[in-house]
Amino acid sequence: MNNFFKSLREISRFKKSEEEFKNIVFYSENNSYSFFFKSIVDELIKRDVKLSFITSDKEDIFNSYFSKNLKVYTVSNFFLLQYFFSNIKCKNFFLTMPDLGNGILNRSPFTKRYIYIFHSLISATVAYKTDAFKNYDVFFCPTKMHLGELKIIFSNNFKDKIFLKIGYPKINELKNYKPKVIDKKNKILIAPTWGSDGIINKKEILLLIESLLQKNYNVVLRPHPMSFTKDNNSIANILDKFQNNKNFKLSDDKSNLDAFYNCEYLITDWSGSAIEFSLAFKKPSIFLDTDQRIRNKEIKKDNKLLDHTFENICRNEIGIILKIENFSKIGEKLKTLDQNSMIFNEKIVNFEKKNLFNTENAIDISVNEIIKLSNNKVA
Repeated sequence: MNNFFKSLREISRFKKSEEEFKNIVFYSENNSYSFFFKSIVDELIKRDVKLSFITSDKEDIFNSYFSKNLKVYTVSNFFLLQYFFSNIKCKNFFLTMPDLGNGILNRSPFTKRYIYIFHSLISATVAYKTDAFKNYDVFFCPTKMHLGELKIIFSNNFKDKIFLKIGYPKINELKNYKPKVIDKKNKILIAPTWGSDGIINKKEILLLIESLLQKNYNVVLRPHPMSFTKDNNSIANILDKFQNNKNFKLSDDKSNLDAFYNCEYLITDWSGSAIEFSLAFKKPSIFLDTDQRIRNKEIKKDNKLLDHTFENICRNEIGIILKIENFSKIGEKLKTLDQNSMIFNEKIVNFEKKNLFNTENAIDISVNEIIKLSNNKVA
């Protein structure tokens, strides 16, 4: 009940706020997604732009911000959040949440524009439901491939949508980040995706971790934030087996900045985090040969479209693929990466230039476009 009244007060506080803070409004489901907005919000504040940030997470990073240009609202009661979404009055609403208006959180008739910012570099067609993006007006496109996918998705109402060539700010943030401590020697980060198809839910992950530990690697398992609710039984099984090993660590850090800096290599099944790691640090990732995660029910596992998704192309361009039956040979694969580090570096640099927009200044481009939208200077 206390949560209900606190959320109600926050909604009331937003409604009473100055109109200048309703021009640019962000929403984040939880802290793990707020990190994707951080670099953009920081730059907007730096440029003296006023904005509002709505979160459903009481421990959101933005709750610790103190700036005359930022107002933060925590609406954690789900019933009131639904009401708030259906009635919010603002000019530009920025989200990284697919499935807007598909039965859970709906569009408001009092909001002018809904803008989608990608929080992952995985495919817009395969990894999301069929109508995941239909209720958005503007898209901040990270790559040429995402732009192409969106144009196909909206081929029947292309003129009603705005596609901006932005790039992926998270890559710039990773490049610019200055960790307090760097301790990556002999350390391997395993960052699996979540869900029933993920390696996190398969017995083979035990073999992979055991193989790395036997070769004296320090192993950090960082499950996707969703796994801590969706795959918690599998995580518990992994902990039962390895928690007493001093070279094994489970990380629940919602920001992956320090985790990325403090590892030599990253291993994943289909998580977009490996793409971020490789593009930011120009180091190859190891991709496990498991079934691709498909959320679009219209696409079957034998669909040739899967071969042309961004995450599938990345597996061959910015890393190597490790078959499940070869998990015991993980040490040999890591030595191969070490021996060919310069080759992979050059290959990844070329791949980034070829596929991503604004590789060096995606944060600035994002902020520039946000300001244009707030001034109604839309392309």
